[in-house]
Amino acid sequence: MKKKQCISIIALLATATLFGGGFSDASSLKAMESPFLYETTIDQDSGSLTITLMENNPEDVRLQGAHYSIYKIMSLTHEKTFVKEEAFAKDLENVSEDALGSYSSVQIENICKQLAVTASDDAIQPTAAGTSDQDGIIKWDALSLGYYLVIEDKAPNGYVSGKPFLVAIPSTNNYADATQEGTHWVYDVQVTPKNESISINKELSGDASVKEKDHIAYQIQTAIPNYNDHYFGDEEHPATFAIYDQMDDGLLIENDEEHPIEVLVDHKPVPAGKDTYHLTIKNETGENPDLIISFAQAYIKAHGGESVVVNYHAQVSDRAVQGPDGNTNRAYVRYDHKPQETITSAYDQETVYSFGIQIEKFTKEEGRALAGASFDLLTEDGKVIASATSDEQGNITYPRLDEGTYYIKETKSPAGYTLLAEAIKLEISWNREGLNSERAGKA
Repeated sequence: MKKKQCISIIALLATATLFGGGFSDASSLKAMESPFLYETTIDQDSGSLTITLMENNPEDVRLQGAHYSIYKIMSLTHEKTFVKEEAFAKDLENVSEDALGSYSSVQIENICKQLAVTASDDAIQPTAAGTSDQDGIIKWDALSLGYYLVIEDKAPNGYVSGKPFLVAIPSTNNYADATQEGTHWVYDVQVTPKNESISINKELSGDASVKEKDHIAYQIQTAIPNYNDHYFGDEEHPATFAIYDQMDDGLLIENDEEHPIEVLVDHKPVPAGKDTYHLTIKNETGENPDLIISFAQAYIKAHGGESVVVNYHAQVSDRAVQGPDGNTNRAYVRYDHKPQETITSAYDQETVYSFGIQIEKFTKEEGRALAGASFDLLTEDGKVIASATSDEQGNITYPRLDEGTYYIKETKSPAGYTLLAEAIKLEISWNREGLNSERAGKA
């Protein structure tokens, strides 16, 4: 192989730090200085590429379900010269293969970005493609020698795809650590990109048992995605990050002086505005969201990776569902899992429960329903919270109550009947397995 060609293929791989599709600065070109490069020949016609995809955190969790495509952009011929692939020739016409290794990281990123656009716009068939397995691994064997563009087409659910990057086959054994001296060619190249995670956590402040007109405090915890530069700059598809909350119809979202919606980014309050986020609040029915917090593209870029906390309240309305089905609200985010492609995260939800009491007033002898009997519903400390009179079927209902101890006291009896001598004690208790009630007395 010619000296200058040998330098070129190594320098690029020394420049590319293949973690998260990112690039280091050009100072890592030290690898090209090794005299070993000038003395060693390439003696194989093919190699392999192994990707091990991991989450970008200290625990290095391996990620299943990412789809990658690789595209050959230059071939290394038997004559040890580079030939640009026809499909990418226009993008590479001003790129000198002999000087590629001396390009800055920004220049290389821009080349990768343009190559990725061409691959998508021209529907170019990849050289190979695959999906990461349970160990986060994809491997392609028998790849002919040359430069390859690597694109993460689809990130796993809950993650953001990394930047496209370039790989050379073969590389010297210091391709992942340019501070070391290269001593031999590596035909089986291994890279470890890392993906940023997207998550949302919704919490309920207080217990899950409520009554009508209660104010329920909620908190959403998430983080602004740490998008790379490939996500920005498209006017038709600006980078997206938005928080949604969809409430059951028995819950009404609030935003007033007593119960304001508070958004904190990096633990600091941030007001709504054109330069921060747009706030949409509307009590919708069905599955439409009641709350949307949509962040501005410039704000996303400036605050990538920072924590977001949303504190807000909902009030229990007269449409709240009673019983074990409960009243649920669901929080989720919409984000770009790859440039210009937005998806919805999994839901995180909380459910609150409300209960009712029904009284049947009837004669002891015939079991005949008695209309016109009036009762007060009292709390354990004797406070009257509701009054009602039995209907023609002898029924009285007290809806949407919290769990606790109650007393039912008859205040007026139908003509010809006497008042109950004692109040009826009723206890409502609840857990996630069901509703329990105990009562003493008869109506």
